[in-house]
Amino acid sequence: MAAIKKPGGEPGSKWKFKQQNKVMKNLNNSSMKTVVETFIMEETQELLHDNEKLDQWNSYVEELGLQGQTKVKAVGKAPIPYLFMNTAMVNVFSVLCPMKVRVEAYDKTPIPVEILSLVAMSKKEEHFSKVEIWYNESDPDPVCIGFRQNAQFDRNYPTWERGLDKYLIGRWADVKMSLDALTQKAKGLFIAQKSDQYNNELRSAQRKLEDLESEANRAFGHVLPNTPSISELGF
Repeated sequence: MAAIKKPGGEPGSKWKFKQQNKVMKNLNNSSMKTVVETFIMEETQELLHDNEKLDQWNSYVEELGLQGQTKVKAVGKAPIPYLFMNTAMVNVFSVLCPMKVRVEAYDKTPIPVEILSLVAMSKKEEHFSKVEIWYNESDPDPVCIGFRQNAQFDRNYPTWERGLDKYLIGRWADVKMSLDALTQKAKGLFIAQKSDQYNNELRSAQRKLEDLESEANRAFGHVLPNTPSISELGF
């Protein structure tokens, strides 16, 4: 695999969170800052740009029989360098960003060049079967997520979530929030949404309870017909 041009950014302890501030003009000509954040595992990123280390990594994977490691890369390509999304993280962004479209169809805000460069690299490395942008209509703050088929993937049910591993490529927002802060925000929204849902269900159930006798009358009639007893029938 030919070496790939290394993107900028200062290394972190484990994950490389690249943050860049840009100034965008709104319709009132006032400015607002947009933070672009990418989620790359530093230890894996070097395999994208150093052919010698990639060859060494592949050699160890083969020598040690690490079949699981072969699932996070295409044949002859570098492994996926992005943050794997566990169930909790998927739930956080599903609540905050309920709208989901393929990256090719996203048309709400410009996708930052930093995100596009990673999408292009992932396409070249065949990391994902698809890439989506998740966002919220009222509060866009989109995230870019890559999907890769796992061992549970069933071609008869291609949209089955358990068959697709998800990786957080990057996000861009007007206000920088940590993942912990996003989690707390998602919990608050989840509780509010579920509270409304359950209260509506309770009100609906209460109305049904109040109307239960009328429902029974509609089902069985207001007055049961008189039926003759066995003795009256002469038996």
